[in-house]
Amino acid sequence: MPHFRIPEYVKALDPYKPGNQRQAVKLRENVKEIFSLASNENPLGTSPKVIKAIMETATNLGIYPDPASSELVNLLAERFNRKPSQIVCGHGSESLIAHIVNAFSDINTRVLTSMGTFAGIYVKTNKIGRKLNRVPLRDWGYDLEGLVKRIRSNTSIIYISNPNNPTGSMIDKDEFEWFLQQVPENVLIVLDEAYSIYGAQHQGYVDGLSYDLPNLLVLQTLSKTHGLAGLRVGYAIGPENLIDVLYKVKLPFEPSLIAQKAAVAALNDNEFITETIRINRIGLDMMIQTFIKLNIDFIYPRANFIMILLDSDEFVEEFVRHSQEHGVAVRNCRPFGISRAVRISTGTPEQTEYACHVFEHVYMEIKDKYKH
Repeated sequence: MPHFRIPEYVKALDPYKPGNQRQAVKLRENVKEIFSLASNENPLGTSPKVIKAIMETATNLGIYPDPASSELVNLLAERFNRKPSQIVCGHGSESLIAHIVNAFSDINTRVLTSMGTFAGIYVKTNKIGRKLNRVPLRDWGYDLEGLVKRIRSNTSIIYISNPNNPTGSMIDKDEFEWFLQQVPENVLIVLDEAYSIYGAQHQGYVDGLSYDLPNLLVLQTLSKTHGLAGLRVGYAIGPENLIDVLYKVKLPFEPSLIAQKAAVAALNDNEFITETIRINRIGLDMMIQTFIKLNIDFIYPRANFIMILLDSDEFVEEFVRHSQEHGVAVRNCRPFGISRAVRISTGTPEQTEYACHVFEHVYMEIKDKYKH
């Protein structure tokens, strides 16, 4: 067996563990299948208009995708009042995070972010041997003052997720504008707006695309609201010189041909988005009422999920396992660096109603083992 040299930072990596794990589990009597409220997916699935676009594109799979995603980029440029040269598309915003870290940092610089945020920034930074600095959450949200105090001469990138995954907290406009004034122009701010359409339903939401700054990149994705999680389409919008650099490091043919065509169809289906927002509000309201009734602490949600807080990690593990045995998969937040927390996505009204009954049953069944 040959011996290959593997960098220590690669050896130290843990493989990604997805939240949507429908692994074999012994289901309770009369439970036939598991549905997932663990991965923040759109419970409506995919728009029929997107399916139609995919079918029409299937006859052209023998040709390479457009490296510039021209049709998609032009649509985004028109929608957001930007030049096409200010936009780059990729295999989801997570792919673009990897390209950004690769392009705008090196072994001598640091990426700065928060504890308890999207784990993708941790993985993408560590897997190429970059160093990460993190500040604690404050009241389950980003501590912008703490981030500013942690900036050093070797800080190259600051990553912010808003609304934050997995806590569901949100930075408001006044806080963000103060933050922008404190960050040096040679530090790149990456504002990840994966849940922008959900967040925009709340007063005070920061619209990153209302700012046109030389050190700001805004990321958005079509995985969540637009139901394209299986195709992986995201985009970055920012200054032309930064976008030009990203084109140098991204894969030349991402996103795929089908993904580009599906994305155009999804962006043009306003009815699907309206319905997505409507059922999300129904689902969140149901869960909020359930957790208030059970006296379970939670963080007020600004996206399409809610994070609840239990008394211990052991309580969380048993709650997650028992919920899955009843057919509802939910997400333990330990991989995000958050203890004693569970993240639960909204489903269809019928799924969420059933899930709330499961949560109540499971909580009442096991709480006496952990309540002090």
